Parts: sequence; C-alpha cells; structure tokens
Amino acid sequence: MQRVAAAFVVVSLLLMGSITIFGAEPVAISAYDLHKAGSDDSRAAEAQYLGKTVLVKGIVVSKGISKYLTPTVTLSSSAGGPELIICVLPRLDVAKLSNFEPGQSVTFSGKVYRMSERVVMKECTTTENH
Repeated sequence: MQRVAAAFVVVSLLLMGSITIFGAEPVAISAYDLHKAGSDDSRAAEAQYLGKTVLVKGIVVSKGISKYLTPTVTLSSSAGGPELIICVLPRLDVAKLSNFEPGQSVTFSGKVYRMSERVVMKECTTTENH
C-alpha cells in the first residue's frame, strides 16, 4: 500500500512539473523591441530569446514564399516601415497567407531561430489579428 501511495505522489509531482513547463506563457514583445535587442547586444539577445517561443506584435509589411518554399510574413513597427521580423509559417499553412495584408496589425507566436539584420522566427502561428 505504501508503494502505491509513493508512486501516486511521484506521478502527481511529475505531472505538476510538466504542466508548469508546458503551461508557461511565452514572452510578449513588439517587433521593434525584439529587433532592437538583437541590434544593441546580439549576445545578450541570443541568450534571452534564441530557441525560445515568443509572442511578437507588429505590422505586416509583406508576405510571400521564401527561397526555401516556406510561407513568410514580414513584420515592422509601422506600416511601410523597415523589415524587422521574418515569421516563417509551416509549409502546410501556405493558404493562410491570404489572411494577411500590408498595414495589418498582427501577433505571431514562434520560435526565435536567428537574430541578425532581421530576426527570423520559425513555426509561427497567428494568435491575434486586428
């Protein structure tokens, strides 16, 4: 009976830990702030964001298919502004490109893949359109 109780406690603790890990909210940041973080101190920005899932808010400046045949939506901090963030959508979401128009405010969730002249985020999904 004690073994069953001990096993129950261990399993419960493991499940609570996974809920805490998987239930954590991603960091929310504007397209400008994420890009600026990488421009100001690339090492610190990579340590903070690289490989992590973030929510990024910005304005759509373009959309299309990359040279790797993946759908992309490029974000800026203002309509017609410089390209700051490239959001790469899964290949199967190519039809979703029609949901985005230049000038539209949008929030994407995605994993930061590269921080360079433009921040590249992969596995992007839209979380909110205005």
